[in-house]
Amino acid sequence: MKSEQFLRRLGAGYSISSRLRTSFIVLMTLLIIPCIVSVSVMSYYAGSYHAIISQVDRVSSIKPYVQTLIPEEIWSIVAGRLSFDEGAQYQCLDYVADELEELIQSAGANATELVVARRTTDTLRDYIDRMGEQMSRGEPVEQNELLLEEVRSVSALIDDMLTKYVDAEIVAASVTSDELQRMIMAVLSFIVLLIIATTVFSIAAQRSLSKAIQKPIEQLERFAGELAGGNIDARAPDASVDELRSLTDSLNTMASRLGDLIEENRREQESLKKSELRALQAQINPHFLYNTLDAIVWLAEARRYDEVIHITRALSDFFRISLSQGKDWITLGEEVRHLTGYLTIQKIRYRDILDYEIRIPPEIGNVRILKLLLQPLVENAIYHGIKHRRGKGVIIVSGETKGGMLTLSVEDNGAGMAPERLEEVTRALEGNIESPTPGYGLYNVNMRIKLYYNQPKGIQIQSDKNGTRCSLHVPMRGDGDV
Repeated sequence: MKSEQFLRRLGAGYSISSRLRTSFIVLMTLLIIPCIVSVSVMSYYAGSYHAIISQVDRVSSIKPYVQTLIPEEIWSIVAGRLSFDEGAQYQCLDYVADELEELIQSAGANATELVVARRTTDTLRDYIDRMGEQMSRGEPVEQNELLLEEVRSVSALIDDMLTKYVDAEIVAASVTSDELQRMIMAVLSFIVLLIIATTVFSIAAQRSLSKAIQKPIEQLERFAGELAGGNIDARAPDASVDELRSLTDSLNTMASRLGDLIEENRREQESLKKSELRALQAQINPHFLYNTLDAIVWLAEARRYDEVIHITRALSDFFRISLSQGKDWITLGEEVRHLTGYLTIQKIRYRDILDYEIRIPPEIGNVRILKLLLQPLVENAIYHGIKHRRGKGVIIVSGETKGGMLTLSVEDNGAGMAPERLEEVTRALEGNIESPTPGYGLYNVNMRIKLYYNQPKGIQIQSDKNGTRCSLHVPMRGDGDV
């Protein structure tokens, strides 16, 4: 519970992307901390062990000199096998002294035995010097044998000091081992607590994000349902998620605009046909919105948050251009962006069964056209062509200009129409009231082309078993012509 409250405070006023990024950073921090602690502890104790082993190894390397080599060298000299100058006693003694000096520098708290051993080497050196002097004076062998015993005693004393140092280091290693065991248990306990904390945080983050996404979308869905049901006074509540604020503003603006249009239609009886068609056109959006928000809620419940963000932004762009500040005429480039937003949403909804291409050159993007000419045709292609086809469906939207005329077409590889149905739809579009209705989208676009462009023909349809092509041919218009 506290984790969820923390996440709500942390994510207040944030976008979904920011909350996901914050949750990722917290989780990564919780995962990295145990690694850093474990590596630090292991490095520290590994260094301690290495230092102890290194010291013991070096002491072990000089013990043979003290135990054997120096006494044997002196015995060989006393026995007459070597002369005093030929013996290696000083080389061995210098090596031991130098090693002890270095060991003392790195020994730390257990350096007492090494210090005593180092001082004792000076005593050993004195005895060896005295033996050299006696031999140079030709003293009796008995005197040299007495010094030999002293040398052996002093060497044994140094060896005892080194052995005590090794024993102290072994005790220190044992203490270090005990500390390591305790530290390992402490680190394991710490890691277990972090794992529990990470699990709790992950569950809380998931619930918080689900609520942050699902609740406002469900509110928008209810609003869309009221709007689709005819309650024009309904308004969407303010969204707490950044990605939904623009959409909410667009929906409220759309609702307000719908109310204004209805009131305007009551006052302007002289333009009844255009007003009726404009109201019919505006009715497309609530139904499409209702279905799209239903898909968004489904994606949110499935925790596919990246797709929620993608489809929400596409929906926001779709309605922003649909409104167009109440203008009936927009640029072809804006119409293409509007259509792209619609197709993006439909592709997320239908995934593997839908693909599309838009082949409209950018250089004709400034041509002014009546808005919402292409989207109803594409919608008709999806629901009456692609959905009834086995395998992937493809929609191709193309445009070109020639001789002052603009040609736009929507082509699909769907189920197509039977010749009888194609004839019925063509006759209905030509104004034969006895023919069945060709479909709301086609009818709306066809009538608006005739009214706004003041021409006898609207949409031309070609269809067979390989698909359907709807095209329109209208005069080009610039900014000064609308």
